[in-house]
Amino acid sequence: MRLHNPNTQQGFSYIEMVIVVVILGIVVRVAMPNLSSTDPVKLDNAANEIANAIKFAQAEAARTKIPYGINTDVANDRIRVYSLPGTTPIYDIYHPVDKKLYDIQLKTNAYVAGVDLVSASFAFSGAASSTANLDFSAEGIPKVTSSGADYMLISGTITLGYHGQQRVIVIAPMTGRVGIQ
Repeated sequence: MRLHNPNTQQGFSYIEMVIVVVILGIVVRVAMPNLSSTDPVKLDNAANEIANAIKFAQAEAARTKIPYGINTDVANDRIRVYSLPGTTPIYDIYHPVDKKLYDIQLKTNAYVAGVDLVSASFAFSGAASSTANLDFSAEGIPKVTSSGADYMLISGTITLGYHGQQRVIVIAPMTGRVGIQ
């Protein structure tokens, strides 16, 4: 027959449990991603999406021999791709992958929600600057048409912001090459 020895331990002490909880807390803290690390990812996603829209408009203009362009709506954080077969933009352009209207709405798209369209500025030779539209000629050259005359792009930038960080999309004159800074 065995007798119960009062000196043997039957469980964990309070100190041991506290140590285990502290160690688990440290492991969870280290293993969990930093929530603020998603900030630059959303900003980069938005910048890439807008840069791709600009490249798409330029490529479609060169492919179809019809002017295309982008419209920037800073007040509504929105970028739209349009075709310009006449004098009025037609906004029925569809994204080549998801087959939805090529309409980037930063406020409602969960992928980039919270990113702000801070500014859009396009300067053209011999014409007033435009903060709304950038057209590409049938050859894919960045320009704007006003009163029947074409004015070439001198500089073009679109600035995005998210929680104090910024990305600037730069459109090069003549070539229309798009870069992100």
